[in-house]
Amino acid sequence: MAPSGTFTTTVHPFESPTPHACAYEMGLANAANALVFIGGLGDGPHTVPYPRTIAKRLEAEPELSFSVFEVRLLSSFSGFGSVRLANDVADVSALVKYLRSIGKKRVVLMGHSTGSQDCMEYTSPTHHAEPVEGYILQAPVADRIALAEEMGEAGLNDGLKIAKELIASGKGYEWMRPENLSPSYRGTPISAARWYALGAVDGEDNYFDPGLPDHAIKPHWERIDKPLLILHSGSDEFIPSSVDKDALVQHWRNFCRPGIASELSGIIPGAGHRVEEPASEEWLVSTVIKFLRSVN
Repeated sequence: MAPSGTFTTTVHPFESPTPHACAYEMGLANAANALVFIGGLGDGPHTVPYPRTIAKRLEAEPELSFSVFEVRLLSSFSGFGSVRLANDVADVSALVKYLRSIGKKRVVLMGHSTGSQDCMEYTSPTHHAEPVEGYILQAPVADRIALAEEMGEAGLNDGLKIAKELIASGKGYEWMRPENLSPSYRGTPISAARWYALGAVDGEDNYFDPGLPDHAIKPHWERIDKPLLILHSGSDEFIPSSVDKDALVQHWRNFCRPGIASELSGIIPGAGHRVEEPASEEWLVSTVIKFLRSVN
């Protein structure tokens, strides 16, 4: 399990589109390489436990020379309600540029939940993001599927209709009324544009919807040109039990260029969304270490 109690980080302020941006480094001192962890909706530095376990394990693998960085994004904590994936990409790219400036040789991005969408968005050539050496997607779930499970398709569609009308009238920045959101999101102000991005079939966050046709998703996977590890959680509470996660991961792998999607990709046994189960966390950490050994 993730180490309990206090822990030490090194704070790295860096220049970014987000004022006062900072990254927090854990693990091996003076490491030559960086694993950058990007959390999901509502996350920020230190909210997901397993990056600390990865950092601790990497201290025992000094030949890999990786430390772990967590980053405070504009979207961190409750900021996600009005921020696009493109904003996250700009922040992460600025961090990668900073890491190169302090001598980091290899940089791998690891996304958890919506952090996985950030990794996919990072590969879009429209952003001209700083190059990295690899990507890890953990819990790459479709928010719209989870929202439909919670609200029902009709309830979700009613809210999306309101959001779409606001966007069409130039008011995409306006906050959605709480009664038009799912119960789990009502504590966070969410703009119409952000709600549409999260919940619509054609929303810009909808990378991982298992119901999307191949022609819609294939270009996203084909454009990835660095090693990729895809890890779904075996008992993820945000994925319907009807979804065959093994088959979905294999489907995505098949769209990637030859040699890009790691054979280590698959399902984390028994894991919930955040991989807080001790045995599942151990499996995840060991698999991440194996993947990092393969990244050049």
